[in-house]
Amino acid sequence: MNKIKLSDSDKRLLIIFLAILMVAASYFFFFTRSMSKASDIEDGNTKDQAQVQQMEQMEAALPQVRENMKNLKQKQADIIAKYPSDIKTEKVIWILQDIEDHNDYHISDITFAMYNPLQITPDVSETTDTSADESSSDTTEETTNTETTDDSSTDTATNNVQAVTGYYASIGVKYDATYEGLKDMLAYVNEYSDRITITDFSSSVDSETGRLTGDMTFSMYVITNTGKDYVEPKFDMMLKGVQNIFGNNAGTVSGTN
Repeated sequence: MNKIKLSDSDKRLLIIFLAILMVAASYFFFFTRSMSKASDIEDGNTKDQAQVQQMEQMEAALPQVRENMKNLKQKQADIIAKYPSDIKTEKVIWILQDIEDHNDYHISDITFAMYNPLQITPDVSETTDTSADESSSDTTEETTNTETTDDSSTDTATNNVQAVTGYYASIGVKYDATYEGLKDMLAYVNEYSDRITITDFSSSVDSETGRLTGDMTFSMYVITNTGKDYVEPKFDMMLKGVQNIFGNNAGTVSGTN
């Protein structure tokens, strides 16, 4: 068997070739894998950095979000304060009687249409602002989870308020009043503690008496399930009975309803 004899130069070339193969193998099997891991680590660092920036923005926005939430709760409380929790026929009669007692304005006929659903058209500008606030609130969810137990209890109590619904009672009346009495009545309605509006109004002058007569429709509004209690009206004096056959009243009873 013939043996291949290599010269010293061939041996050197072979050693150099083997060294090149080892370097190439190291590059493909080790260096490329290390570069891939480095790329993954860099991507992870980029994501972590973005999350850190987001958390910093959330922390910076938290005071404003709390202020917005405080303002919204105050607006909610102000709205609830203007609307009673219920409206009943007895309360309508009490209000109309109070109008007659304090103004030269007299009612001869009343019609009742109670508990009409209230259709609400939201303000686009306020909706946009609210959406922005809600978006900010969402971005601070993780931070606000560290709020105190009192805040959590308040939020839970707020969420437990269900089916908050608006209604209005449409009350039609025929009236007789002086000009000054009509103006005083309008001022009374405008300054009344509960929400009342006049949705329909007609007037004509009686040529014989000079008084104003016509029809008027009151809308009396309520918001249910707000936590407020219905306040029953108190009638200080109620006349009961009719005149008997002898021309005298059957009786006068003082009491409350």
